[in-house]
Amino acid sequence: MEAMSALVILFVFIIGIAVLGAIPGLKDKHMNAENWAVGGRNFGRWLNWFIMAGEVYTAFAFLGASGWAYAKGGPTFYILGYGALAYVVGYHILPRVCQYGHRHQLVTQGDLVEYLYDSRPLGILVSCIGVAFLLPYLQLQLTALGLIVEVTSLGAIPRVYAMVIAFVMVALFVFLSGLKGVASTAVVKDVMMMGSMLFFGLYLPYHYCGGIGEMFAQVEAMKPGFMMFPGGTGNLDIIWAMTTLVVMAAGFYMWPHFSTNTFSAKDPDVPRHNAVWLPVCHLFLIFPMIVGFTAVLVYADNPIPVADMAFLYMVKDSFPVWVLGIIGGAGALACMIPAADLLLSTSLLISRNIYIKGLRRGDEGISPEHMKRTARYLILILTAAALYLSIFHSNLLVNLLLTGYSGVTQFFPLLVLGMFWKQASKKAALCGLVVGEVLVFYLMLNQMDPLPVLGGHFNAGFIALAANFVVFVLVSAVTKNGKTRLV
Repeated sequence: MEAMSALVILFVFIIGIAVLGAIPGLKDKHMNAENWAVGGRNFGRWLNWFIMAGEVYTAFAFLGASGWAYAKGGPTFYILGYGALAYVVGYHILPRVCQYGHRHQLVTQGDLVEYLYDSRPLGILVSCIGVAFLLPYLQLQLTALGLIVEVTSLGAIPRVYAMVIAFVMVALFVFLSGLKGVASTAVVKDVMMMGSMLFFGLYLPYHYCGGIGEMFAQVEAMKPGFMMFPGGTGNLDIIWAMTTLVVMAAGFYMWPHFSTNTFSAKDPDVPRHNAVWLPVCHLFLIFPMIVGFTAVLVYADNPIPVADMAFLYMVKDSFPVWVLGIIGGAGALACMIPAADLLLSTSLLISRNIYIKGLRRGDEGISPEHMKRTARYLILILTAAALYLSIFHSNLLVNLLLTGYSGVTQFFPLLVLGMFWKQASKKAALCGLVVGEVLVFYLMLNQMDPLPVLGGHFNAGFIALAANFVVFVLVSAVTKNGKTRLV
């Protein structure tokens, strides 16, 4: 019976958010392709803010941040730094992305690259790489959802059932409503996440330690140096932190779904406004970190078997079951809404850039409605594929996931310099991208991340990005043709 209250709350959240996401599509059964894909390009400041904030409040907010704090200590603080830097980058580049999108009716990141360099093959290549990194990111949301629901239902719902039920719901509302469905559900999810993290991040250290300051003092007394770099690790030092901040800040907006989300803004002032106010949202990530640090003390004699479960274990062992149900519901939303955005962006990249512009060798004679219909069917196929991989081959995409952030960061030179530097060239974009991606895969797959250099440890993505930049600038300098279009 104890698990029943948690189950009821969980299903209320999962079904409720699916219904809310489906409403825009049910109200407008003849929603055109532009409304479905990019929200009609008329999202205002706060609606677009909630969509962008959704990338902060993913499964990582509940699982990763607290898990890192519990297991690694001081290196966890990089999480606060990369957001601060990423929003500065976004303030300067997102208005330009929005401007290009409105002026040239762009829908995907591949469209933007194709326009900048007047090169459909380059746009298709970037789209293929983007899809390769989005798929494991989508699988991560699925796997995290299964873990969250299994723990918060006290094992009453096996993770496989949870993944199937929730992702069928996600596919349904994305199929019907597109980006408008993602936007309407993101508002509810972000408000719930902020409230939950604030409450538990303040209550738990006071309950167990007498305050946040006392908690930090007790952790330091029990594990001297744990709250500093490299903390509970041997190689996540200051140099690793600095190079990781560069990679994360550069790569934050390079994920393909951010381009589509930015194209939804009604004017360039919207993403500029959001870059100013999104740091407020990012600061809330300190609260799950505090929960993780508190767990170091609470479970000193009985370690948590999986570090990423620190937040959920703390709530499970400190509150009635119905509270665990609320956290499970919030955690489920933290996986479902980002997954919806990833599903939409991946389906658009495949249908528009890879299938129509690539395999069909052009979009002449292809109506926007045909693109929408193809993307909708792909959502169903992608959902089935992600479920299959998560259930039967959960480790198949691990290497892609490990390289994901560093991999998409390699888009930074070709996109940013392509929008701001008139000497940027198509050949430079291709050469830099190939060098960067090859280095990322080589270093990551040979377990050379972080890479020991000169007594410190460098993020492998930073090494690849530096090489990418050098190649891009040098090739651009000697290339006379194929320059970018700065209009």
